[in-house]
Amino acid sequence: MEALIILKEKIESLVSLTQQLKKENANLCQKQEKLQVQNNELKTENAKFAEDNAQLEAQIKSLEDVSIKESGQLKELSQDRSSAKAAVEDLIKSIDVLVEHEVQ
Repeated sequence: MEALIILKEKIESLVSLTQQLKKENANLCQKQEKLQVQNNELKTENAKFAEDNAQLEAQIKSLEDVSIKESGQLKELSQDRSSAKAAVEDLIKSIDVLVEHEVQ
């Protein structure tokens, strides 16, 4: 008889444990579903960021190309300025020489 009482208590304990584990399992399933939704949202957000990143990289490349082109143009203008300055200095020297010859 006592063995039956112990067996009954163990069965009740197992039933209680089983119910508790079912509740925990249900809670874990709910958490998993929420995490899955969150994971999908983060994947979507990550894809959007990757797309935005690609667009920004293209813009940076475009700006770098423009900068390189403008740098070349600036160098060319600087050379033109130097040439013009040298031509003006030569012209001033020539005028000075002419003025000196006329004065003498």
